[in-house]
Amino acid sequence: MERDGVFPNGIPKNCNCLITGVGILSSAINLSKIFQEKPYEHAIQIGIAGAYRSSRLNIGDIVEVETDFMPEFSPWEPNVFSATGSFGLERVKGASVLNCTKTEETGKERGNFAQIETMEGAAFFAVCKEYGVQAVQVRAISNYAGLYNKNEWKIKEALSKLKDFFSNFTSDASFCR
Repeated sequence: MERDGVFPNGIPKNCNCLITGVGILSSAINLSKIFQEKPYEHAIQIGIAGAYRSSRLNIGDIVEVETDFMPEFSPWEPNVFSATGSFGLERVKGASVLNCTKTEETGKERGNFAQIETMEGAAFFAVCKEYGVQAVQVRAISNYAGLYNKNEWKIKEALSKLKDFFSNFTSDASFCR
């Protein structure tokens, strides 16, 4: 869904696209496999995210994640992972969660530490670091994290914003080299 929403005319030439699947474990396993098969200099994770209400982000905003962590593993396991590249967008802190925030209380709590939530970002940064790959994570806000009501999510609108953003880069696909 995200790949086709961002690149409706196909993946730009000279680029590879890996759909890792949803979640921390799936992302870590599938990204590790691809990095073992072929060396890469840089990788971009593109997708949607939920914003915590305290972030003051709006639906449709495009952001770069500068750090990501897994709140379910804190405080027992230090697990903050960082971007190593940038497109120059607004930078935010992310929380990679095992499942979407489903209560306002949990959303407020997690919003004390992060501005957005994803389900793969920390794994992406960790695997890229392990393999020496420059990592950039770009997300469009599709919903507010809190009460879980997928009917209120604006996935198509968020993907359209990502498509517009990346259309500036894909005309010559120089970011893929």
